[in-house]
Amino acid sequence: MKIAFPTFKNIIKSLVIALILALAGYFIFPYLNITELAPARLVAYTILISSFIAAIVAVIPMEFNLVGSKEVSVFIGNLAFKAGANDLRKLFEDYGDVHGVRVMTDRATRRPKGFAFVEMDKKGAKAAIAELDGTEFFGRDIKVNFATRRKRAA
Repeated sequence: MKIAFPTFKNIIKSLVIALILALAGYFIFPYLNITELAPARLVAYTILISSFIAAIVAVIPMEFNLVGSKEVSVFIGNLAFKAGANDLRKLFEDYGDVHGVRVMTDRATRRPKGFAFVEMDKKGAKAAIAELDGTEFFGRDIKVNFATRRKRAA
């Protein structure tokens, strides 16, 4: 597991969110009839609360649009049933950063279905597909290509 430190972009994003929330709180709190708090203390509480909220919001990954993302999903077919997620991770880490591995299993029996998906960076995925498609893995020739969206049943 890798530890991801906040990027400069995330730090700026959290500061902007904290500033917006602090300003909103400064103008909203007087309407709540909190008269026992001094204005300076009210501003301090507002900044403290908004900074906490901004830190949480900045940490949560918000990539809803995967079109421009550098991470892609790779499909692995004809996979041996004894091949596990760790085995696939080790195989694909030679080609780039692996962000996740999902070995598909049957819901009822919990047995592997014989295919999996590996989430990794686009450049590494291209190299992995070029090198691994048709190679032997756990005694079977695996099929490796970019994953496509499943068509909905009508």
